[in-house]
Amino acid sequence: MLFHGRLFALQKKSGGLRPIAIGYTWHRLAAKCANSYAISQLGDTLLRMQLGVATPGGREAAIHTTRRYMATMSDDSVLVKLDFSNVFNCLCRDCMLKTIAEQIPDMYKFCWLSYSNATARKFGDSTIWSEEGPQQGNPLGPLLFCLTSHPVIQSQSSDLVLAYIDDVTLGGSNPMVADDVNIITTIVSKYGW
Repeated sequence: MLFHGRLFALQKKSGGLRPIAIGYTWHRLAAKCANSYAISQLGDTLLRMQLGVATPGGREAAIHTTRRYMATMSDDSVLVKLDFSNVFNCLCRDCMLKTIAEQIPDMYKFCWLSYSNATARKFGDSTIWSEEGPQQGNPLGPLLFCLTSHPVIQSQSSDLVLAYIDDVTLGGSNPMVADDVNIITTIVSKYGW
């Protein structure tokens, strides 16, 4: 019961629904503490490429960096922004747990308790079972996603490689960016997204 929670559906501007899971108070409190501990242990592991975690003002930094790149890019350069759909609910939990075991082993037991089994999400009178990915709304969710997807981001060779959680921006020569997009589409399937 500790790892279950309530589910809310927020209307997206573009239509459709965004599921937001709100865990029970004790789990949310423990997740916030685990998140703070993990960030202190990771140091600058995610910095420079993944600005969605442990980077105050990360979204703004990504926007300003992209604008500066666009202002100086040559005529034969391209800029691509990838936004993965429903990625939080699709990330393979086995990959997520393996990453935590390798990167932050002190947190593995908590994450295993949170994500090794399906968790119930109450939506009105219905129960929906969550079996993949960290839930949006979980304080630990962005870190789990970013840490698990970081090898994909690191594998890119474009001149500009930035990610803000699941929004990835690539800039460089057309062939280089095209190769990186192909790499991303090939690799991400093993992560479940």
